[in-house]
Amino acid sequence: MNSTIIQPQVETAQISMQKPNRIFGFCTTMYIGKKHLNDVYRILFNFPILEIPAECIILKAVLRIYVQFAGMYKKSLFTPYALEENWSIDTVKWNNQPPFYPTVSGESKYITRSTFYTFNITDMVSKWYNHEISNYGFIIKNEEIQNQTYKEITTVKNDALSPTIEITYSPKIHIQPQPPVPTRFIEETEDIDTDELYRFSSVMNTSLTKTITCYVENLGDTPVEILLQISPNNIHFCDDCSTSKIIEPHTLTHVVPYTFSKYGRIAVRNVTPGETSRIRIWYQAQE
Repeated sequence: MNSTIIQPQVETAQISMQKPNRIFGFCTTMYIGKKHLNDVYRILFNFPILEIPAECIILKAVLRIYVQFAGMYKKSLFTPYALEENWSIDTVKWNNQPPFYPTVSGESKYITRSTFYTFNITDMVSKWYNHEISNYGFIIKNEEIQNQTYKEITTVKNDALSPTIEITYSPKIHIQPQPPVPTRFIEETEDIDTDELYRFSSVMNTSLTKTITCYVENLGDTPVEILLQISPNNIHFCDDCSTSKIIEPHTLTHVVPYTFSKYGRIAVRNVTPGETSRIRIWYQAQE
């Protein structure tokens, strides 16, 4: 699967609960976390993704920051959350900060010392790209409960220590001829959101394929069950033999049809009722 990496320009802004009406503008360093009482800081990040072409899939998106001061060792998680409304570095302050989605977040990290830290933000970037939510950037904050859990981040621009975003993406479908052999290799990718009810992938026409393998990755934090289903007419489907599998979070597995059939699809649901997840499927076949 061919992929492309971009590093868009990142814009940052600091807000302070203790100075709720102050506009900090551009600073070379910024704080996140809680110092004491009402002395709490947050940092907002924004960056464009318009250079990613249409009909692609976001493979990975990572935020990289440098913590130049980690303070006292107190265990506290820092998390990026997607923002719900637009903002500007020239006007944003604590009293007019945009709300954030509590359920659309990136990877949480404990920050304990001065060094580089990376946060996986693939889910929120994918939601922006797929127009599930608008791209207003994200905010980083901790639980804001314990005093002395604040950190100082380097935010100077165009420097080796500047905050960076690295996004890796790939076209959804790849069809590659295999000369000089008179066959061709077909590869397609599909993402599916899951819940406690079965959801189904696109139907694969396997009538002309010699071999086919489906790789399935659980992108979420809860286990899912998958079934490979087959059909003679693209209307009635039944489970293929011995293809039921449980995929643990962030795990990749594969299924291969046991029975020859003209059509096939993947059925998926969450193992535990009430939970949701997301899977990615790679269809690989040779005609």
